[in-house]
Amino acid sequence: MIQQGNLKLKCQVDEHKEEIDFICYDQFCTGFRLQCFECFKKGIHNNHINDVKKVNTLIQFLENNNKDCDNLIDDLNKCVENVNQSFSQLKRGIRNKYSLLKERLVNLNSCQINDYLNSTIQLNEYKQSIFKIIEEQTKKLTHSFNNLYQQLQLSSFNYYQVDEHDIKLSEDLYQQSIYLIIIYILGLQLYIKKKHNEAIELLDKSIQINPNNKESLYYKGQCLIWLNKYENAITQLDKALAIDTKHVDSLSSKGLCLTTLNKFEDAITWLDKALAIEPKHVISLSYKGYCLKSLKQYDESLKFLNQALSINPNHTFSLGYIGNCLQDQEKYEEALIYYERKLKIYPNDQWTKNQKEFCENQLKK
Repeated sequence: MIQQGNLKLKCQVDEHKEEIDFICYDQFCTGFRLQCFECFKKGIHNNHINDVKKVNTLIQFLENNNKDCDNLIDDLNKCVENVNQSFSQLKRGIRNKYSLLKERLVNLNSCQINDYLNSTIQLNEYKQSIFKIIEEQTKKLTHSFNNLYQQLQLSSFNYYQVDEHDIKLSEDLYQQSIYLIIIYILGLQLYIKKKHNEAIELLDKSIQINPNNKESLYYKGQCLIWLNKYENAITQLDKALAIDTKHVDSLSSKGLCLTTLNKFEDAITWLDKALAIEPKHVISLSYKGYCLKSLKQYDESLKFLNQALSINPNHTFSLGYIGNCLQDQEKYEEALIYYERKLKIYPNDQWTKNQKEFCENQLKK
């Protein structure tokens, strides 16, 4: 191991025969940091002379810097561990809520099984978006790592280019990326749990850090839809679409909002934009069918509702409104088929029960 007293370095200037006597530790110095006495006399480091030290300080500097480096790596590991814990919590939550061993089935009553079925069937609407969210955030984090690697020039091993500012920059950017992902995932968890006001608080923090995070804007819009604040939801969805004009979920959700506001023709315009990008987007197909039904264009309505149903045979919205469309045309026997199919999935759906009863009474006349 090199000791303080036996560090011997030769001056890089050919005509100088002396060994290195001084080292410059100034953060912004651009000159050669190691100098013999002859070099020192030329005054290259005079404007920051207080940062020039004897060569025997190098070992202590090395040890201190190694400790700082280890501390930074420990802090980064803690950040990764926090992400892993949040991710593990998300995975455990999904498994505990949506995965049911058949051995446990016999210990559940009918209400518990009904709740399980409701939750699991609703999960189908979230599965694809959950994967997309995690995949997209992972890509962003990987991109941040690659950018930091390039900024710190880690492949070149030119240590003098890695100053305290670079280290602080890497730490700040890394922690910001980790924090953004954590609060975004927590916001998504609250959204899935239908704690929409709490989810909005976290999503707002995510948007504050990264105003161009279209997924945060989209899910804030979704929360506002659940809170029946459709105009506010459209504002958030428009912000997401300003970032990505082809974000299908935002296009579809804007169509949903306009549908709820009874602006059916405007809604169809936005739903068509979503379908132009993703023709098999079930929600867009079903809501376009609903809009057409509301405009009394029944044949066209059934066409889109049946398309949605062909993709997802258990799509309850489509089942209900195919029945409703047939009911409006006084095709009560056909309507009953779809109401009964929906009730097999959601036995306690009161709206469907009411429509079924109405059709049955009409057939008795």
